[in-house]
Amino acid sequence: GLTIVELHQQAGTVALTARATQPSACCPRCTAESTHVHSYYTRRPHDLPLVGYMLRLLLHVRRWRCRNGACATTTFCEPLPGLLAPSAQRTLRLTTTLQALGLALGGEAGARQSQRQAMPTSPDTLLRLTRTIAIPAPVAPRVLAVDDFAFRKGRTYGTILVDGEQHHPVDLLPERSAAALAAWLQEHPGVEIITRDRAHEYARGANDGAPQALQVLDRWHLIGNLQEALARLLDRLRSRLQALLTTPCDGDKGSSGPAPRSIYDRDLRRGTKDQVAQQQSRARRHARYAEVKALHRQGLKILQIARTLEISRQTVRRYIASEQFPEISQQPRQPSILDPYVAYLQERWDAGCRANKQLYTELQALGYRGSIRPVVQWTLLRREQPPEGMQRSGRKPARQVELFVGAETAPQVPAGKPKLPGSQSLAWLLLEEATSLTAAKQQLVEPLKQDADLTMACSLAQRFLSMVRKRRPEELGPWLEAVLASGIGELVTFAVGLQRETVNVRAAVELPYSNGVAEGNVTRLKQIRRAMYGRGNFDLLRIRVLVAA
Repeated sequence: GLTIVELHQQAGTVALTARATQPSACCPRCTAESTHVHSYYTRRPHDLPLVGYMLRLLLHVRRWRCRNGACATTTFCEPLPGLLAPSAQRTLRLTTTLQALGLALGGEAGARQSQRQAMPTSPDTLLRLTRTIAIPAPVAPRVLAVDDFAFRKGRTYGTILVDGEQHHPVDLLPERSAAALAAWLQEHPGVEIITRDRAHEYARGANDGAPQALQVLDRWHLIGNLQEALARLLDRLRSRLQALLTTPCDGDKGSSGPAPRSIYDRDLRRGTKDQVAQQQSRARRHARYAEVKALHRQGLKILQIARTLEISRQTVRRYIASEQFPEISQQPRQPSILDPYVAYLQERWDAGCRANKQLYTELQALGYRGSIRPVVQWTLLRREQPPEGMQRSGRKPARQVELFVGAETAPQVPAGKPKLPGSQSLAWLLLEEATSLTAAKQQLVEPLKQDADLTMACSLAQRFLSMVRKRRPEELGPWLEAVLASGIGELVTFAVGLQRETVNVRAAVELPYSNGVAEGNVTRLKQIRRAMYGRGNFDLLRIRVLVAA
């Protein structure tokens, strides 16, 4: 035991003096008890803070002499179990607290917090203490979720293993390979179900390491792969679909003139500088598209093209599948508070009223609750010359200059000829249930149904979604036959891939397990890596992910 001798405070530090009182001690090598004191000395470790003050212990302890002649130890330090490790400069409880700070906050942030809590330490020391934490030996769960994460996106990846029932991480692997997963599964037998995405490496690793386990494909990835196939089909049909979309419907044949454009239309608001930047960006993308096509004609594979040009494999696939350069579609404009009053404004404008204040007052009488600024912007877009007050001043407000430049240089899109959305967003739109579509989305999708290939593809996609949502694995076989008979290349490729894993796809549709627990832990892992600014080595990352879970 210890007996407190003295307690005093000096310069924000509390010093506590204590003396060891145990009558004997055991040799750490031979465990023989000794009552013979060799000498005395003082240890000065740091302890947890006392009422907000940094606490330092002054421990007067003894050095004992081992009386066992057969023992190689001559003298040994007095042990203080539960309080202080041999040669340590911190008590065990202070070390545990600092380790918890390192787990939760990392080096820099943890060091700042330790300073505030009166137990200051450096970031390097904090990380060194964190690295000494012992990781419990992983136990093989019954349901194992497997997913990858990026050390450097597109270059090096690791693997995270998650308990599919308890939802906590089991282990991290430093690579994404079949050999690494198979080795782990062989070292930890007992896994009955493995959930994974459709990566071939994990499929081979699961087959080699746990052939008895049932592999369940993730439903979200199945739907995502279906969306990618549909997007590739849209890339191929883009010119045909654009022609269908720009053809006026029967109800629009009698429309007269272009519809009023919103004051929030991006083309009207964009200045010359922005337009030049947009054109330069398009030129770069078009050059990259040409490079992908050229390398593909030379026989290079998708992965080789992606690494050569340093772009994603998904972009390479999209460019290869596209017969024409895929343009980036504009985002739909947001509704304006002025939209309900545009027809009235146009009527008054045609009648010759040009006074902003007068128009604003009349709109207020009709229930308009916005400011005068949208009214001013609406009239500016329709003036051939700036207002009289602006001509006298010789200057234009920055916002108004942008509006005039945008109105003069932006391309005028005729009414009834909307631009086809991007293939990715349009593919997700076509996968939505028809009953959940808004009127605007239905108006966009309706003309596209005139294309027979797209209509058939959407019908097959909806059948697949219905099968997954309603958990009907018996419908998988007829669906695959229907896709193969359709002759739609993109969906046929998707179906052929599913045929190679029919058992796993059926399990995904039938069983409740999914890879969502792994995806959630990957998100947490990314947050930890970003908090370490990407500088944490794998050993530190593994400790922070597994121990702090």
